[in-house]
Amino acid sequence: DTKLNATISLLEDVITESDSKVIIFTEYKDTLDYIINNLKKKHPEWNQSILSLSSEETRDEKLFNKVRNAFEKDPKARILVATDVIAEGVNLQVANIVVNYEIPWSLIKLEQRIGRVWRLGQEKDVEAYTLFMDNIADKAALNSMYQKLLNLKKAELQPRPITGQEVLFYYAEARDIATLPPSVALTKEERKKKFVKVTEAKSIKTFLEKDEAGLQELVRSIIAAKQEVEREISSKGVLYKPRTRKEVEDAVKLTGFENHKEIFNALKELLKTSAPILGLNLVDEGEAVKIWKESEMPTYISTLDGFYANLAQKSDMEEAVCIVAQGDSEALISLIPISIKDRRDGSILCADIIGVDTTHGKIFRGSSLLNILSKAIANCFGAEKLDSESKEIPVSIYANIIEEIKVITEILNVTSAYKSRLENYRLRDTEKVWIKNSDIDIAMSNPIGYLHIVKISSKPPEEIPDHVKKEIEKQAVEKVLADEKAEGRIPFLMPETEHYDVKSINPSTGEIRLIEVKGHEGLEIYAELTEDEAKVAAKEKEKYWLYIVYDIGSGQPKLLRFQNPLETMDLQVFEKIQKRYVLRPKT
Repeated sequence: DTKLNATISLLEDVITESDSKVIIFTEYKDTLDYIINNLKKKHPEWNQSILSLSSEETRDEKLFNKVRNAFEKDPKARILVATDVIAEGVNLQVANIVVNYEIPWSLIKLEQRIGRVWRLGQEKDVEAYTLFMDNIADKAALNSMYQKLLNLKKAELQPRPITGQEVLFYYAEARDIATLPPSVALTKEERKKKFVKVTEAKSIKTFLEKDEAGLQELVRSIIAAKQEVEREISSKGVLYKPRTRKEVEDAVKLTGFENHKEIFNALKELLKTSAPILGLNLVDEGEAVKIWKESEMPTYISTLDGFYANLAQKSDMEEAVCIVAQGDSEALISLIPISIKDRRDGSILCADIIGVDTTHGKIFRGSSLLNILSKAIANCFGAEKLDSESKEIPVSIYANIIEEIKVITEILNVTSAYKSRLENYRLRDTEKVWIKNSDIDIAMSNPIGYLHIVKISSKPPEEIPDHVKKEIEKQAVEKVLADEKAEGRIPFLMPETEHYDVKSINPSTGEIRLIEVKGHEGLEIYAELTEDEAKVAAKEKEKYWLYIVYDIGSGQPKLLRFQNPLETMDLQVFEKIQKRYVLRPKT
C-alpha cells in the first residue's frame, strides 16, 4: 500500500525529528481502523502515541473528552487519526501537521480540517499534506480541486495552500522557461492541429498524467500555436513595434495630459468633487479611492476605467446646463465636443471635448479642462439659463479652436507612420485601404454644457441713488418676467403688500412659485431681505424663490435662482433701524 507507506514515512520523520503532533483525516471509519492497525503493526512503540476519534467516540461525550484531553495535554500522544466528525467546531491547535489521507471533492471540507489547527493560539508553522494515487479517480479529484482553487484566485480570494500546490508548482518553477527555444520547426501536420486552451489546471493535469514528457509536448503545442498566430497576423499586414517610454508619453501629451499619472489625478479630483452630486461617499486613500452608497458595500477604484465608469452617468437634461461657480475672474466657458471622422463611412477616428472661454479667447483641454471642471463643481452655487446671444462663440476665437484641433489630429500621425512601415514591408497596397487626409472630416457639435465663472466682490456694495436703484430693480423684474414666460410659465406682478414681487404658475403641473427679485448693476451676488420678506420666505419654504439678477450694467443681465433661500443660502442677520437678512450663495 504505497499511500500507507507514504504516511508512515512522513510520521517517522515527524516523530523522530520534532515534537509536533499530527492529525490524519480520513472520510471512512474502516479506513481509520486500517490506518491505526497498520501503524501499530509497523511501529509497536507508537501504541501509546496513537489516538482515534470517529463517530463512535463522539457519541460518548466522556470518551470523546478523554481522547481530546489526552491529545491536548499528554506529550506522548502524538498522532490522532480522525474522521470528519471533528473537522468542524473542535479546536486542536496543539497539532500543527494535517494529513488528508484521501482527496475530498469539497474545498470547504479541506478548509475546515486545516481550521482545526490553523487558528488563534497556534505557535508553529502549519503543514498540510494531501495524499493521492496515480489513478483516474484521484487525478480527477485533484484536477477538480485545482479548478476550484483557480476559480477562487480569479475571484481575487486567497485560498490557503490546502492541497500541497506549493510542492506541485515547484516542479514547474524549477525549470528555467527562459531557455525555451524562440522558434520550433513545425511539420505541416502540426500546423494543421487545433490548439486547445491551456490553463494552469491543464498543465498540472498533464504533468500528473504524462509526467515531464507530456509537459514538454504541451509546451511544444503552445509554441506552435504562437507561431501560427504570428504567421496569420503577419499575412494580414499587422506588425508589432516596441514603443519607447518617450513615444508613449508623447502620445499621451496629444490628449492634453503630461502623463498617465496626471490623467489619474485629474479624474480622481473630479470624482471627489462630484461625489456629493452622484450620491457617493468617498475616502481618498492615495493610490485608490474608496466609494460607497448608503447601505452598500464599499468598492475601491484605482484605475482610469473605474473613475470613468462612475463619472460617465447619463443625464436626463434636455438642454445644456450652465453651472455658475465662484472663481478668480469672470469667464464663460462652453464645453464643445470635437470629432474627427472618416467622411467615407462616418466612423469616428478621434473624439475629444474642449473648453472654449468666450470671455478671454482661451481653449482648455485635457488636464486643464478637468481641473477647471473640478473647481467649478466644488465652488458651484447654482445654475442659470443662458440666452442665445451669450451662447454664441465670437468669430475671432475660431482660429484658436482650429489650432487646437490640429494638435488633436496629430494623434492620427501614428496611423501614417504605421502605413509607411507596411509599405516598406510590401505587405499591402495601402493606397486602397488606408485613410487619406482628404478623407478626414472635422466637426464641432453643439455645446454639452457651460461653466459661468463669477468673481464675487468681497467689498460691501456702494450706496447708489434711489432713482438708479429703482431702475435696476425694474430691469431685474422685467428680466424675470420675460424668462418665466419663455419657459412656459404664467407670471403675475404682485403688489408690495405681498412682500414678494412675482407669482409664477406652471400651467402643466400647477406648481406655484412666489418669487422675490433682487437686482445688481455689477457682479454682486447677494440679496438683502426685509423682516417682512424673510417672514414670507420662512413660511412658504419650498414655494418661495429668490431670483438674483446681476451684471445689469453690462447690458446682458444674468439670472440665478435659489429655492427656499433661508435654508439653501448662507444667512447673516443684522439690524439697522429694523432687522435685515443678507443672503449669499453657499459653495
